[in-house]
Order: sequence, then structure tokens, then C-alpha cells
Amino acid sequence: MSEIESIAIAGASGSLGPHVLKALVDANFQVTVLTRSKEPGAYDASVKVVEVDFTSVESLTAALKGIDGLVSTVAAAAIENQTVLIDAAIAAGVKRFIPSEYGNCTTSPKVEALPIYAPMFKIKQYLQEKAKAGKLTWTVLACGAFLDFLFGRPILLDFANHKATLFDEGDNRISATSLPNVGKAIVGIFKNFEATKNKVVRISEVILTQNKLLRIVEGLRPDIKWEISKVQTSAILKDGLDELSAGDFSMPIIMKILTGTALAGDIYGCAYDETDNELLGVKELTEEDLKKLVDGKLA
Repeated sequence: MSEIESIAIAGASGSLGPHVLKALVDANFQVTVLTRSKEPGAYDASVKVVEVDFTSVESLTAALKGIDGLVSTVAAAAIENQTVLIDAAIAAGVKRFIPSEYGNCTTSPKVEALPIYAPMFKIKQYLQEKAKAGKLTWTVLACGAFLDFLFGRPILLDFANHKATLFDEGDNRISATSLPNVGKAIVGIFKNFEATKNKVVRISEVILTQNKLLRIVEGLRPDIKWEISKVQTSAILKDGLDELSAGDFSMPIIMKILTGTALAGDIYGCAYDETDNELLGVKELTEEDLKKLVDGKLA
């Protein structure tokens, strides 16, 4: 019998959650969705949906009885409150907890004190303490940037307007993984219970640089003239931190801090040269795969 047969997911309706849910269902796990309020028909009939109070250990414990694994894909604002989920998981006898982290530089000590990353480190430390006491096990999945976001938004290249703002000199390396493959990797974590116990695992579908993408687009469409500008990630980060210190907690300021770190390349360990791709069932993109992806954005 497998160590993990039943899995609960918190945050199933967000950007990543639906992909994780689909991967778990496709892998034939018994899946329970934890939600604040039930919506008829929101999930497949094979999925159990339980309404919970995410601020209540008692409510969550009741919902997690008989559950082997718990994966969190909650939004950034709820990351620090995952201690309640962890306490409930322990009380219910859950064996493995995967916290909501899913970044590219979230495990770098250099970002530990920064506002958007500090809650992730607190959760990781909390999990380590509980695991050391033998109360549950954990796995953090570092997946790089979401490939879907990098190509769906004008982040690395503005495909629609043929513009590129190069971060530093455009050679910053960034690991990226598609949302469906993040879901597949989470299945891999649960299926490889011992090999993924109490550790950070890393996946990377592709390592990108802006200049590499520009070479591809120029090769595919030499007729398109690109407008190029440059910006320093260190300057973006400083601006974000200065404005945050001045009391501006708006999303554009948070995005500056995120951009100044997650797109700064090897300074913050944003590219993974060593991965757990094979263990977790994630295939890397070939050069042809990447060219097709880029070509699709130029169509």
C-alpha cells in the first residue's frame, strides 16, 4: 500500500490550484478540496469538497481526518497563516505537507529578510521544527517562474509590441516550469514519499535568458525590428524597498521587489543547474519545443 492515497488541497481555485487538482485526480488519488464556500458544480464529481474555516484549527482538523497528504496553493496574502493548516494537519495525522511557495529564488538566504519572502521562510522553519519533533513531514517545491506567465505577459519580452526591457544586460538566467508540470511534480512528490521527505526539491522545464529569446525571435522573424531598452534589477529592487519603507504597500511596489530578485539571475540562484526533474517526472523542453513556443507568440 502506498504511503499517500488521500490528498487534500487548499487554494484549488487560484492560478496554480486547478492544475494541481487535475494532476492529482488524473493520478487517481482520493482528492478533497478545502474551501471557504461551496459552489455547486465547481469541481468534478469525483472530488470531495469540504467547507472549512481557514482560521480554525478545529474546523480544518475535522476536514483532514483520514487524509494522508496536504498541498497548499494559497495566495501570497495567506502564506503566513499556513501555520493553522500545519497545526490542523498534525492534529489530524496528515503525513506530508507541501506549503505554498513555488518560486525560483524563494530558497535563497539572500531574500530571507525581504517582505514578500519572509513569510515563506517562517513557514519553512515552522515545518522544520514540527518535522524534527516527528509530527509530520514536508516538501518544498522550487519550480522557477511559471512559464505560462513569462509567455502570457510582457515580462521577458513584449511579443505584442515587439519591445524588450533587458534586465541588466539580458543574460540573467531564469528557470521556468509550466503550471501543468508543477502539478505533475506535486504528484511525483507524493509518489516518492521517502525520496522527497523533509527537503527542497527543484524542477526546471527550461532555463531562459532574454537574449536567448531575442535570438530565437530574430531567427524566426528577421523582418521584425525590436525596440530594446535596459534596466538594472538592483535599482528596481532598491526603488521597491524604499517605497515600501515609505508606506506604499501597493501591488506595483510588491512587483518591483519581485522583479528585482526573481529576474536577477544567478545573484539569487534563479536558475537550477541541478534538478529533481527525473524523480518527479518533468521533461525539459528541447530547443525545438522552445522555438515552437516562441513562434506561437509571434503568430
